[in-house]
Amino acid sequence: MLGKRSSVPTARDHALAVLRVRGAALAAALLPAGVAVILWAARATGRLSGSWQGACWAVSGFAVLALLVGGGVTAAIIRSRPAVTPTIAVPPSMAPDLHALVGDLARRLDVPAPSAIALTPDCDSWLEDGDHPAPEGQRAGSAGDAAADGPAGASVEGAPVLVIGSPFLWWLRIPELRALLAPVVAGTGPWAHPDIAAARACVRGLDAAVAR
Repeated sequence: MLGKRSSVPTARDHALAVLRVRGAALAAALLPAGVAVILWAARATGRLSGSWQGACWAVSGFAVLALLVGGGVTAAIIRSRPAVTPTIAVPPSMAPDLHALVGDLARRLDVPAPSAIALTPDCDSWLEDGDHPAPEGQRAGSAGDAAADGPAGASVEGAPVLVIGSPFLWWLRIPELRALLAPVVAGTGPWAHPDIAAARACVRGLDAAVAR
């Protein structure tokens, strides 16, 4: 339970920080529109004199501008697609010892195993959404229970793909590779938490929009 207890609260705290920033940006875009509606409603009911007409029009103009900017940014984020990292899927038949190592790590950390393993030429390792199918016979549960109720050490549908930097496989010894992959595999626990998933989608959309 150590991996799940230590990683979920930290990851959720970071995700909530991202979501608070997103909520503040949304509120900043909608606030002028709310103020404009209140001013026009007050003027229509006779609670404001004609001298407030200029203020109503000024706030309305600013509200329209804020909504246009916010809508443009939102549309750019929605249309953007993150760059796809070049990877090669590694099925269990090709690397049974590697899959056994990762499965053992997942069991020890009490988290679901990654849905698949892939290699990348980068000197890094991470979890990512992907369309690599989980090995036959290793899927359990559904995307809704992924990482939340999935059996520890078993691959569940909706679990992320573990991407391993291929240089690690030829210059690290087995104990060193286990130590390197342990914190990455531990991330499968909080992966499907709703707050964490929403924050991940927000950050990936921003990254893709900036990279365009």
